[in-house]
Amino acid sequence: MIWAIAAGAAAVVIPLALYFLPAQTKIIIDTPTSTARAEMRLLWGFGPAVIARAIPPKSHGAPLAVFNDAVRIGHALMTPGIADAAGAAVRSIYEMSPRKAQLRLAFNIGDNAQNLVVQTGAQAALALAPAALRERVTIVRIETPGAELNGDFELIASPAKLNGIYKRFKNSRAAQEFRRRLKKKPKIDKRTGREVRVA
Repeated sequence: MIWAIAAGAAAVVIPLALYFLPAQTKIIIDTPTSTARAEMRLLWGFGPAVIARAIPPKSHGAPLAVFNDAVRIGHALMTPGIADAAGAAVRSIYEMSPRKAQLRLAFNIGDNAQNLVVQTGAQAALALAPAALRERVTIVRIETPGAELNGDFELIASPAKLNGIYKRFKNSRAAQEFRRRLKKKPKIDKRTGREVRVA
């Protein structure tokens, strides 16, 4: 009986320990290769390795198509509050003192006014971040239509804490609207050739 209780307790405690104790973590984001994953070696790097993916592995290696659609990604990047929500997530990660932190947003959504809106929104959100973090974030315009997001973070953090940051971002109103815009291409007014935004 005692052994059964001990085995049952271990079956509960061990998964909890793996989830809540710190893990050696690498977060990689690279839309040109459809990569968005967290590679974790649990228990401070001494435990098993696990990978959490935000993009299915079958898509890995090919460019993330929606990011090459200048109209759709432009509509999504102009989502009100998306820069603030993303900035809050990055700041939460940075507060865990990562050994490495680099983030780069490169874009050209084909309209100078829209480019300016996206760049201003991103820089405004970044202005609230610590100076050391601002130095690790790059926002640039590129010649190719579309957008590229690249990120590289290395830190010690529990899966539970990282999952909490991801859930807060994913469940924010701005992130939900961003995903909705990515899925639905904005309508184009045939008379003027200009985008008609539906908020």
